[in-house]
Amino acid sequence: MTGQVVVAADALSREDVEVLLGMAGEWKLLRPDRWVAKYEVDDENLSRALVAELRNAGHPAVAGPPDEARAVGWNNRNQPTPVGERGAVCFPWVRSEAEIVIEIDPGVGFGTGDHPSTRLLLDELASAIQGHESVLDVGCGSGVLAIASVRFGADFAIGIDINTAGLIAANTNARRNRIENQTQFLSTPLAEISGDYDVVIANIHDDILRDMADDLVARVASNGWLGLSGVSPGQLSRLRAAFPQIIFEEPRKMDDWNALIGRRKIE
Repeated sequence: MTGQVVVAADALSREDVEVLLGMAGEWKLLRPDRWVAKYEVDDENLSRALVAELRNAGHPAVAGPPDEARAVGWNNRNQPTPVGERGAVCFPWVRSEAEIVIEIDPGVGFGTGDHPSTRLLLDELASAIQGHESVLDVGCGSGVLAIASVRFGADFAIGIDINTAGLIAANTNARRNRIENQTQFLSTPLAEISGDYDVVIANIHDDILRDMADDLVARVASNGWLGLSGVSPGQLSRLRAAFPQIIFEEPRKMDDWNALIGRRKIE
């Protein structure tokens, strides 16, 4: 049984990939300055070893399906996730015809954009971002929400997380989407974040959202909005009650997940 290595690159890194693998690739253009090549190798163990070597060198790579029997499942897992009317989130090696393509490779961090709780906030960002906003993403994981907000028109976004691997992936993904000058990813606790933001979003377990309610509200600008996700229907009442300063709209729903979108009460 053979193995397969799938690797994505831009025009500058294609040669580096070929040097590392010791062979030329047949590159296909997915979108402007994003190329993908598939290398057939002797077996699956070798493909996994080469993928690890590529990823350690900073190249987005994945083991492809070794045979036709597993190709269907692999292809299903490597599809773009549509976001709003114009956008899509996808792995760097995946083709998308969307107007705004947000490339995310989570590495060992959390967040590819396909989970319903993430999609609820992605869709909200796609429709609500008007341009020039400031965004705070609490529990940013791989950075997908912060990065998407900038791609949809926000001026800058800050993401915070306690997971070091997630922060590394988020910074890499920001560079991959060429918005590293408009994003910042930090391990700073929410209570130590200063200033206020036009958009504050958090996709975290409901008990954590309730614990940090005051700090979340404190970061929302007077005319800004707050987005909370990662919530089941049975958790909505408790979560609303933890945010008396916020007027929430009707919950957004997808599968068994909900998101709450709201604004500060006018005193």
